[in-house]
Amino acid sequence: MISVRNISKLYRIYDNPSGRLKEILLQGRRKYHRDFWALRDVSFEIPSGETVGVIGRNGAGKTTLLQIVAGVLQPTEGEVTVEGRVTALLELGSGFNHEYTGRENILLSGQILGFSEEEMRQRMDVIVRFAELEDFVDQPVKTYSTGMIMRLAFAAAIHVDPDVLIVDEALSVGDVYFQRKSLDRIEHFRKAGKTVLFVSHDPRLIQRFCTHALWLENGRTAMQGDAREVVTAYEAFCQRLENERLNAVSQEMEKRAQDSAADGIVRDLQLIGSRWGNGRIRLSKLELLDAKGEAKWLFKTGEDVTIRLSLLADQEYGAPVFAIDIHRFDGFFMGSVNNYDTHPATLPLRQGENTFSLQLPKLDLPQNSYFLSFKVYTEADAPLWPDPADVHNQMYQLTMIADQERHGLIQFKAEWVNSAEGSEMNLA
Repeated sequence: MISVRNISKLYRIYDNPSGRLKEILLQGRRKYHRDFWALRDVSFEIPSGETVGVIGRNGAGKTTLLQIVAGVLQPTEGEVTVEGRVTALLELGSGFNHEYTGRENILLSGQILGFSEEEMRQRMDVIVRFAELEDFVDQPVKTYSTGMIMRLAFAAAIHVDPDVLIVDEALSVGDVYFQRKSLDRIEHFRKAGKTVLFVSHDPRLIQRFCTHALWLENGRTAMQGDAREVVTAYEAFCQRLENERLNAVSQEMEKRAQDSAADGIVRDLQLIGSRWGNGRIRLSKLELLDAKGEAKWLFKTGEDVTIRLSLLADQEYGAPVFAIDIHRFDGFFMGSVNNYDTHPATLPLRQGENTFSLQLPKLDLPQNSYFLSFKVYTEADAPLWPDPADVHNQMYQLTMIADQERHGLIQFKAEWVNSAEGSEMNLA
């Protein structure tokens, strides 16, 4: 069980090291620091057997909170109570002596937790096999890669039978296979009635493994409760921030398009890095609209989405080619729509301003965050397409949320048939 009551953590920030000495010499008569509250009045309780995830933006106080719960830091205010043996995976390889071998570090980590050397030697083979370091366990840890250190730390932590497991984004550096194996182990812990508290920037993990979630914002509790509800609210908050950023970018792009000559815009595009092209046709604004025609960036799976494009052309073009690509946040390519071969259409442009839309009815993307890319060519130039007029590479974010859990990329239409009774169960 973990009980956190009104904890706060204060850091004093000095502009230079001499400020600390001056305060000591002046006995506090003058202040040379500014106060920074990494945490402020955070409270929650986790009963035994619960798995709770902590989410929030960078700098929200997540790591500080876990360090306080693990006993690494002391709170400035408030109280923390943790019942049972605690194992924490905080900073990568923390507690390891890099001059020691992997085997020696396993023994050391166990002794810190109160196990005898004999008890740890009985667990040694299981730990080494789980970490997949049989060929390297007797080499100094300083020769290990980042992934090897993470595997060793995680394997040593979970095989000492902790009552409370605290994990701070440690699994993000592992390969996909080891991540799955580690997450399966966390699931085993959860089912065994252990208490798990972990930080992750992946909302899917929070929803999959956690019954409850805590959202921190600027060191304070923004929301806590059911994991799905908290994650949905957090994603909507992040999306609002992204809307503000994208609207500002869109306005700046529109201003540049109106105020700059073509050569100047081409030069700007090349400098941005995620946008380039010869500038003969330029995208000045991209909006995502719902069925009511309202602009937004957060949609439900199956909702109608319209992409409205505003363009400037330096002359008339009879058959330009447009394309919209969609990538998942991790770079996985989801698909593309264009007017050349996937959805052929002739879309001539006149000189000056042009507006047209791409309609995506009942967009069936799983719940996740995606990035849209836009490309335009003055004419078809397959197969290499060497001279685009304007390319916006993954510059626009689209977030999808879903009411129904989906396993994998595809939602199948399927029916279960009970052959013995001749009845059907429609699960479409």
